[in-house]
Amino acid sequence: MQIVLVRHGATDWNLEHRCQGSSDRELSEVGLQQAEQIAALLRSENLSAIYASDLKRAHRTAEVISQPHNLPVLIEDKIRELDHGKLEGLTFAEIRDNFGDFLIRWRNEPAELQVPGGERLADVAERAWQGLERIVERHSHADNIVVVSHNFPIVGIVCRITGTHLNNYRNFHLDPCGISRLHCDEAGRWQVTQVNSLQYPARATRKQKSPERLVVLGKASNREK
Repeated sequence: MQIVLVRHGATDWNLEHRCQGSSDRELSEVGLQQAEQIAALLRSENLSAIYASDLKRAHRTAEVISQPHNLPVLIEDKIRELDHGKLEGLTFAEIRDNFGDFLIRWRNEPAELQVPGGERLADVAERAWQGLERIVERHSHADNIVVVSHNFPIVGIVCRITGTHLNNYRNFHLDPCGISRLHCDEAGRWQVTQVNSLQYPARATRKQKSPERLVVLGKASNREK
């Protein structure tokens, strides 16, 4: 089974470098372009199903991907973004000025830290894994499934499979509409083969360049945090 994890396209808050979290923002025009380009890249793949979180930006990205395949978008609410609580809607400068102590702790040991008024990264990673398992249970090992989610659920899943501690989640960067591919064999063994549209593990002999990296991604490559 192959799982194609796609981070949603950019919203206005992504472009403004605002903390987004569980706030339900629509795709921006840039985000819609990103989704259309990813849909074109995935058009030739034989997809079995397409899932998305219940947030608008993920669902709309999945709708665009689904159109050439005539597949419905199925909702899995466990793969929604980390609830950023009181930080949502704030710029980095505003977070630094109002939640400086939290930001220092987040930079060093984010895994078990409770976001003010929101969730812990460890809890999001666990529920995202539960969501992935629920998706896998519905399908055969020959299926190719697209899952449109968000930064922290995706990096949580990738960290778990690769054995990377959540405190080191920054080892993995995800652009809007970046693709990460997972493979699960019949024995239930997982492997990460691609992260953010680049081969994983990256080859040491030369810098990776992937045809799946989108031109417009550079306009909105900020993280959601």
